[in-house]
Amino acid sequence: MAKSIRKRVTTPISIILVAVLFSLTACSVQKAQKTLLSAASLKGAHVGIAVYNESTKQWVDKHKSDAYYTPASNTKIQSCYLGMKYLKDSIPGWQFAENKDSIFLMPLGDPSFLHPDFAYQPVADLIKTTKKQVVLCLPNKADHFAMFGRGWSWEDYDQDYQPERNRLNIYGNIVTVYKKNNGVELKPSYFTRSQNLPKQYTVWSREKSTNQFFATSENIKDPEQQVPFITGDSYTLAKLLIEDTLHPAFPIAIQKGWNQPSSSTIKTVPTDSLLKIMMNRSDNFFAEQVLLMTSQQLLGTMNDKAIIDTILKTDFANFPQKPEWVDGSGLSRFNLTTPENYISLLQKMETEFPMERIQAIFAQGGKGTLSSYYKNIPGTLYAKTGTLGNQIALSGYIFTNKGSKLLFSVLVANHVSPTTYPVRHAVEEYLTAIMNEY
Repeated sequence: MAKSIRKRVTTPISIILVAVLFSLTACSVQKAQKTLLSAASLKGAHVGIAVYNESTKQWVDKHKSDAYYTPASNTKIQSCYLGMKYLKDSIPGWQFAENKDSIFLMPLGDPSFLHPDFAYQPVADLIKTTKKQVVLCLPNKADHFAMFGRGWSWEDYDQDYQPERNRLNIYGNIVTVYKKNNGVELKPSYFTRSQNLPKQYTVWSREKSTNQFFATSENIKDPEQQVPFITGDSYTLAKLLIEDTLHPAFPIAIQKGWNQPSSSTIKTVPTDSLLKIMMNRSDNFFAEQVLLMTSQQLLGTMNDKAIIDTILKTDFANFPQKPEWVDGSGLSRFNLTTPENYISLLQKMETEFPMERIQAIFAQGGKGTLSSYYKNIPGTLYAKTGTLGNQIALSGYIFTNKGSKLLFSVLVANHVSPTTYPVRHAVEEYLTAIMNEY
């Protein structure tokens, strides 16, 4: 009888080791996720996680990554993409034309005009030095947007993080109150003449429906405060502020419509310099104006709803889930999106723009809005924070010390922690554990 012979199949030790290491890594990631989800500060909250290893083209971790969350200021990542793609190298600030007697200017939404963050002021210098009549022109096509975005909190009308949106911006649509030895000072100085300035420096506010500013009895240590002013629906106030600041040769005229046979665009500050401030300081005003300026460039008018609809049907058409997107800053609670959408957006950005450019714009760990976090981590993190009442978000890129590039998004909804610190710290511990593995 023939003896049955069985062939012995052996598995290379290298494959076994890889499998074991993968299993250990998966266990470590699951443990990190479990630790995050069980954190006391996140009890009862909803957490969405998406972490993707761009180096290996594999998902590292997912948890409710296709569910919807309020992204808060992570919405500025969308605005950042729009600015990088459609505003080109410098902000297209003003439409310009002239004849022998007059200079015609139509504002295109540039937020840098007379803004203290920007020393370069080509339009202000032009108005200040020209001997011709300066004419501010309204657009031929009516704009369609409100001074506040849909879903913004009306009770925050006097808060520095919620200035009004408009076509012609001046001083960032903000009044700055300075502490002086002999009392207080307001800038623009135009507002000083209509106020009773107390000698005692306290918290300042504004009447809801007028540009009447007033001091409260509440103490404050910060020697500088900012309160938004009402811009109005025309150029009337801007004309007065410009005249008071720049002292043109003639009183500024206002003209309905743009009917110049030839014109050019005055570019102002480098686009990335504005975007960097927007992302590092989480500047809502800059983000809103970027959205409106993009609308002006693509649609020939400022219409927040129309430009968002256009981008969702074109640039963002391939998002895994269709987002609910209503503003440029993330102030609205009507914004809803998923962690997977942010991974898709981050991938799109690194495909279309050099990573060095993205890194120069995004906030880095230990800096900007991340100044208290990600200081001593096993890698380098570039990300955008998001904060609204009971909501926090963080999405961005990680370059680990082991050579991996990770894309991540962690969105937290409905936490009831008294402060955001323990929530953000729990997310930091989770991401640090991921970095240690990869």
